[in-house]
Amino acid sequence: MDLGELQELIKILEGSQLAEMEIEEEGRRVRLSKLTAAQMAAPMHFLTNPAGQAVPTAQNPDAQEQSNLRGNGLITIDSPMVGTFYASSAPGKPPFVLPGDTVEPNQTVCIIEAMKIMNEVTAKLPVIIEKVLVENGEPVEYGQPLFTARPLI
Repeated sequence: MDLGELQELIKILEGSQLAEMEIEEEGRRVRLSKLTAAQMAAPMHFLTNPAGQAVPTAQNPDAQEQSNLRGNGLITIDSPMVGTFYASSAPGKPPFVLPGDTVEPNQTVCIIEAMKIMNEVTAKLPVIIEKVLVENGEPVEYGQPLFTARPLI
């Protein structure tokens, strides 16, 4: 991919409703993303969970999994992009996770397909999956909660 093609992709992203796009060509992967107006205007701050630990909110992209602190100490694992949710690696295969499963950091919890590219969504911290919030094959939006989970820290 040359500079002109990259600039064209940037123009397409800027002129669209998409928040993020990823292209893979000849073994090279390019991921482009843009902040929404709400993300740019939102201050960075921390919430405190019931255990008294600081939990970064969605404004901190390194802590996306901790983005929504729910009642009773639950958090959500959110979609990092617009695409299609897949609970397993292939039709007929068991889901990556089920309610009640303990998930370790960097463990795959689902796949989001975007533009024919399968993107693994991983846990950022150890959690117990409480509920799957979307159906297999369902379209999802950027930032949409996919799972509720209970942090183990």
